[in-house]
Formats: sequence, C-alpha cells, structure tokens
Amino acid sequence: MPEASNKGLLIGVVGTAVVVFGGLVWAILSAPPSGPSVNAKVSFNDVNDAFIGPESATTVVRLYSDFQCPACKAAEPSINYAIEKYKDTVKFIWKDFPLMSIHPNARLGANAARCAQDQGKFWEMKAKLYEEQSTWSTSNDPSVDLKAYALALGLNTESFASCLDNRADDAKVMASYQEGVRNSVDRTPTVFVGDDRRFNMTPAEWDQLLAH
Repeated sequence: MPEASNKGLLIGVVGTAVVVFGGLVWAILSAPPSGPSVNAKVSFNDVNDAFIGPESATTVVRLYSDFQCPACKAAEPSINYAIEKYKDTVKFIWKDFPLMSIHPNARLGANAARCAQDQGKFWEMKAKLYEEQSTWSTSNDPSVDLKAYALALGLNTESFASCLDNRADDAKVMASYQEGVRNSVDRTPTVFVGDDRRFNMTPAEWDQLLAH
C-alpha cells in the first residue's frame, strides 16, 4: 500500500507540473509584445481633445490614459520627458480611457480635467490629478478634492463646480473611451505613435522614435 500511495503521489506531482508548465507557456505566448503593434483599422477623432505641440505636426502621439491608474502615474516621468523635449515638433494628444470597472473615480477625474480644459488649464489639472492621485482616487466624495485643485490652479471655481457637478463634459470623456475600445485599447497607459501602438516607453525609446 505505501508503494502504491507513493506512485500515486508521484503521478499527481508530475501531472501538476505539466499543467503549471503548460500555463506558463500559454502566458508567455499570449503576452503582448514589447515592441510596436500596428493596427490598420485604428481611427481617431481629435476634435475635442487637449493637445500640446504644433497643430499640423506630421508626427502625432496619442496618449490613452486613466487618472486613477497607478501604472499611468508611474509612466508620467517618461511621458513628460517626451512632451517637454519634442513639443516643438510633435503633437501630443490626450485621450481619456477610464477603467471604470476597477477605478470607480477615474471617470469623474477625467471630467475634472475636461472642465479645466474648458478654462485652458487641462495640462495643469492633469499634473495635479496624478500628483494627488492617492488622495482623491480613494475618496468617497472625490468632487470635494477636485474642486480644491481647481481653486489651487486659479480656475473660476464657480464655473468649474457647475461643469463638474453637471458632468458637462462627460460625453467627451466617453466618446474618447469608446474610440479607445474601437481601437482595441485594453490597458492604460496605451500610446499610439501614428498608428503604432506601444506600451511602457522609456526616455531612450521616445528618443529613438521622435528624434529627427
């Protein structure tokens, strides 16, 4: 009986190892590539989106992001590096992609940035939202914090509060989100350089792509 039991245990261990190995192989094969992914079907409508750079630039970078996303905050230094270095020749366009199922305050954060955009301070609010992410993103009533940021940025607080409370720009946020869905965006941040989709860009990779 002990011998039979040991054989059974050995078979079970081997079987488990095979399953685990198979799972690892599947995960490796199904992981997204680190390089560019070209999707011929992508299309963009940038009419309502905030941007930095020449309006008619030949190189266009689109940034799909989520204000409550920790990975997006972590990517900010590299993205800001690219913007500061190449904004004279490259057009950088913001795209809202709030992951609402896991980031319940992201949509309201996106609305706050759009309301700031109405007063010409989108990029300032963007920076503030990432800087204060740990505060407003975990709040049960983030609108209080968002309105405080508007005051700190020198916005017309009455107009901002009305915009935020009435979700005046929510249709723009959701149009951007739906565009991302159509373009197969499934995580944030996702970057499109032209039609090439990329992830986790380092400063060196930005230089390789954008330096002329």
